[in-house]
Amino acid sequence: MPVDRHVLANERTLMAWLRLAATMGLGAFLVNVLQKSSSKAALGPMSLVQSLVAIIIAAVSLVRFYQRDYLLKSRHMGAAFGDWMLPVLSGGMILAIVVSATGSAISRWAEWHFHGPECVALPGFLETPGAPRPHVYVSFHGSSEPTSAICHPEQGVSGIHKFSLASGEYVGPATDQLSAVQKMPRQLLVAGDHLLVADGAPSMSSVAVFGRCVPPEPDHVSVPPREFLGVIRAPAQDTRSAEGLLAHGAPVTPLAMEHPYGLALGPDGSTLHVSTQNGGAAISVSLKNGSMALTQQVAPPVPLVGRQVGGPLRGIAVDAANCMHVADRKAHRVAHYCPADAPQPSGFTEVKHPIALSVVHDMPHEAGTLLVGSVEKRASLDADGSDIGDAEGVVLAFPLDLHKPVFPLQVSATYGDKKSLSHPAGMLVSGGLLYVLDQSSKQLLSFDLETAKYKGAAIKTLPDVPEDVALVPDGC
Repeated sequence: MPVDRHVLANERTLMAWLRLAATMGLGAFLVNVLQKSSSKAALGPMSLVQSLVAIIIAAVSLVRFYQRDYLLKSRHMGAAFGDWMLPVLSGGMILAIVVSATGSAISRWAEWHFHGPECVALPGFLETPGAPRPHVYVSFHGSSEPTSAICHPEQGVSGIHKFSLASGEYVGPATDQLSAVQKMPRQLLVAGDHLLVADGAPSMSSVAVFGRCVPPEPDHVSVPPREFLGVIRAPAQDTRSAEGLLAHGAPVTPLAMEHPYGLALGPDGSTLHVSTQNGGAAISVSLKNGSMALTQQVAPPVPLVGRQVGGPLRGIAVDAANCMHVADRKAHRVAHYCPADAPQPSGFTEVKHPIALSVVHDMPHEAGTLLVGSVEKRASLDADGSDIGDAEGVVLAFPLDLHKPVFPLQVSATYGDKKSLSHPAGMLVSGGLLYVLDQSSKQLLSFDLETAKYKGAAIKTLPDVPEDVALVPDGC
């Protein structure tokens, strides 16, 4: 018996509505993907609304299909009404996809809006805003899914947090990990009223900018997290040849900006210098107008394609004579440029696996001292890449000459040995002590500045592998 035209019309109507539901579900999925690489919380509600609309359309269309089919059967009792198999299976499949997208959207929404305030601080750490000063900012290795890990520091900490240098107590969050999504924070810098943090994640590759400290409310002791203002990132890819892109003074490209690591402020206080781990570049940024330039291509770039590949550069420092110093870990040396925008290096100082750099003026050298964290002996690895031997790290002190710099620099003091320091990272000087982050033990260690004697751990327990440390300004 011929298929009833009303049945065919009913099936075509169902398929049309299911196509619309599938389109809405696909849109929700794409919005959810975009949200993972964006710091905009507004994408969460958009994805959720699209998913709910899609599931309502799919469900209502299936119900209406069965209602009409029942009425057609009642009206034409002996007629053949076609095959339900195709519309039913298609509807079930599309409904499953839409339900899956909705669940993902609800999960993302919950991450953004339903975490309690205790997740802004570090879960498992007692927040003590009244801990004795001075306080320090600490950045950590981070997480590829920072919003998912916010309540689980064992999965990686992407926010910046404050600790007491005097007591080692946890003070509280300096940034809000939900509103400022950073995946791989590296070195940080206090520049005037602002806090700058390098983000080395391949999809982010930028410098995050946070606003000034807001005094606590009269009935509160804790200082609220700094407001996230935006990021400094490379402009769109230039279309010129690679040789032109790597030339001195060339515009900054995403390749040159790949995996920013070190941050340093020039002596004028208005020029930010950035070293990029995989870009192999030293980049200058005007904090007055935001203009960027590739100052030096210190090492060949190592693009992050397919898998994580460690690039050559690490820390950067600029002294009072406007000489720039850049750690080249792969070449086992520190490159020196005097002045900072010199087209060619003024010299090199050989150092095994240099990591962090810092210029300090609290040591008995009028022109200041360049501190270099070095991994003199890397950890031994077995076949699957696991550590089977201890690393040995030191911090080397090099006196600087502001009037007539001579390279290579000469070591005046060595801090740390295999018993006290394994993998140095960020460091600072305060109160006659040198403080050094050790990534292996996840501690902040202290050394007497004059005698180089190890004094002990100032902070004994950190929640994640630490990257950098900086003093918190008064009132923050």
